[in-house]
Formats: sequence, C-alpha cells, structure tokens
Amino acid sequence: MEVLPGTKKEQILVLARRDPFLKIEEIAAKVDTTPRYVRTTLSEAKISLMQLRRSYARHMEKRLGIDAAICGDDPGLTPGLASAGKELAVNEIRVHKMKQRYWAELLGVAEDEQLLTISRIRFVDGEPFFVSQIVTTGELSLSEEMLRGDKPLRELLGLVQPGATEFGGKGVEVEQADPTIAASLGILPGEPVMRSGNLIITHDRPVGLEFNIFPAYSVRFVLVGDGDYDLKVVGKTG
Repeated sequence: MEVLPGTKKEQILVLARRDPFLKIEEIAAKVDTTPRYVRTTLSEAKISLMQLRRSYARHMEKRLGIDAAICGDDPGLTPGLASAGKELAVNEIRVHKMKQRYWAELLGVAEDEQLLTISRIRFVDGEPFFVSQIVTTGELSLSEEMLRGDKPLRELLGLVQPGATEFGGKGVEVEQADPTIAASLGILPGEPVMRSGNLIITHDRPVGLEFNIFPAYSVRFVLVGDGDYDLKVVGKTG
C-alpha cells in the first residue's frame, strides 16, 4: 500500500487532486480515516471532486492524441515533429543541484556527489509536450547561446563530440510527476509520466544522463520496423 507523506489532511488533498475519480470511501481507506473526515477536509479546502473530475476530463481531451515514433533511421523526435508541421518552441534553461545515488552510480561518481540537473520544456503548438533534462557532474558555465539556443541540451552543453560519443543504457520508465515536473507539463502532482533516457558516453567515459519526460496519458510510443526486438526488464535501485 502506498504511504503518502504529510498529515492526514495533506494526504487527502493530494489523493483528491491526483485522482479525482476516487470515491470518498476509497480516499478514506487509503488515508485510514473516515469518509466524514474526508468530506470535512475537502469542504474546508473548498475542493469539489465533481469539479476536479470535469477539469481533469477537459484537460485530458486537450492533451491526448500525439504519437511519438521510435525508429532506427528517424532523425529524432524534434525534427520529426517539425516535419509534421508542428509549431515548436522551448523555454529558458533551468539548473539545480541534487543527490541521486542511482544516477551517480551510472555516472561513475560517489553516491553523495552533487549532480547538476539542467532542464528545459519543449512546447508543441503552444502546449508543453515534454521536459528535456540532462544530469551531469562538475561545474557548468551557461552562455547566452545555451539559454536561447534551440539545439538539444546535450549539444548546447558540449557533452557530445562527433566520432567520440555513443549512447547506452536506453530505456523508458513510468513514475509519478513531482511538483516541479507537474508544473512544467501542466499536470497534477503524482500523475504518471514516462521518462525515456540514455547514458551519454564520450571518449569511453560517462559524461551525462539524458532524459525526455512526457505526460503518460498524452503520448503513445510506437516501435516501428520489421525485425524482432529484445526487451529486458530490470529492477530499480535507489
């Protein structure tokens, strides 16, 4: 059973906003309280499950319908969207530091080392489509070109070099959107997102992790091609 942080009131509000289609009794059971307490909490916070359901449904109608095709000879997601006549735009780059044991292990550094996370939102036809994210180590000097450039972050940050860079550890994971990612994508905290990523290796050394984070309900990944493909399922650590 999922254990939510915070007080019972905070847990109730999180559950109601994350999944407004839950019944009062279901929320009460998840928080280990009474339906009456749930109703009182929602009333005090001026939250209507019916209104949340209507807003959620309208929001979903706007977001559904974009396919993201994965193909070996495809020039990339962004060029593919542009060639399909989509209007593309990006916002400014955001940088923050964090510690993440599993990512540090992939980058070959100490598990308690501060990692730099560089993020940018990609907009399609004026709506946020996905968050592009690079996780790397060391100090970073941001130039005006980096802040305004439209190239992939890995190129703007100088992490790739022709003939010396390869990509490994490719995969897709489903996770719950934290408040920052949720705000970036215009979804509710806790909604599922799909994180596709790979390890950037330059001169035989891991130099960064590259992620694209999509709202799980707004895209459909299509594996195209005639051949068989191998699928490996691994457990997560950290």
